[in-house]
Parts: sequence; C-alpha cells; structure tokens
Amino acid sequence: MYVRITAKLRQRVVKGVYPIGARIPSEASLCKEFGVTRGTVRRALDTLQDEGLIRVQVGVGRFVRRPGERSTDQAEARYQRIAADLRAGIHRGDYLPGSWLPGELRIAARYGVSRYTAQRALTELEKARLVECLHGRGRFVLRKTSLDDPSAPVDVR
Repeated sequence: MYVRITAKLRQRVVKGVYPIGARIPSEASLCKEFGVTRGTVRRALDTLQDEGLIRVQVGVGRFVRRPGERSTDQAEARYQRIAADLRAGIHRGDYLPGSWLPGELRIAARYGVSRYTAQRALTELEKARLVECLHGRGRFVLRKTSLDDPSAPVDVR
C-alpha cells in the first residue's frame, strides 16, 4: 500500500500540486486521506525523502525540494549513512564477531528514522556479508579468518 501512496504523492510533487517549497500535508491528514496507519504513511514519506523530492524540517514538517537542491541528507540516503556507521562500528570492533547487532527498533530510535529505514540499513550489511539475519532472533556479526576467502563469512553459531 505504501508504494501506491508514494506514487500518488510523487505525482503530486511532479505535477506541482505540492509546489516547490510547499509543506506536505501532515502524517495525520495523509492517514485519513488514504485510510492507512501512520507507519504506512511514514514509509511512503521516507521513500520520497530518500529520493530527494522532499526534505524534513524537524519540528515543522516536510517540504518539497527544489530540483537539484542539496542538503546533508540528500547527498546520501539515510539508510546508507546508517549502514556506513554500523559498518564502521563492526570494523572498529564495537560489534564483535558473533555478537548481536541492535534491533531495527533500537536503531530507528538511535538515528531518529523509521523502522523501515533501519531495516534497509541492516539489509545493506547483510548484502555485504557482514551480518546474518536469524529470523525471529535478530542479526549477528559474522567473522572472517585468514584461512578463508576474505569476502567469505564464517558461521559463528
């Protein structure tokens, strides 16, 4: 459902229904309009923000960006920055091989993002074969040994 909402809001931005600099309707009003939960609306808005179509002004709202407008959160998607931060923590030893990473909700709270954005960051680490997900339990850090291919993780379960 969030994909349809994202497409509808994207279309409104592109067609100028929400002109450049305009404030996007509140989450509550979008929930009412589309008949969905706040989490679904946030996921759609997060996607538009990751695409660089809108920006967030904390405590004020979300606004349509000018084409080519640069800001600290447009240079790189939020989930990519979170993944890079977690990756650096793994390499520094903040998260030891075999240890569990913080869960999606804890990461979302730490970085002030939606659970979906946190999940995307963790998925990036899985793709890089730095962590493995055990459904229902969480994600743990994989370790490598000099005897293995450096890109191949070793199961530590």
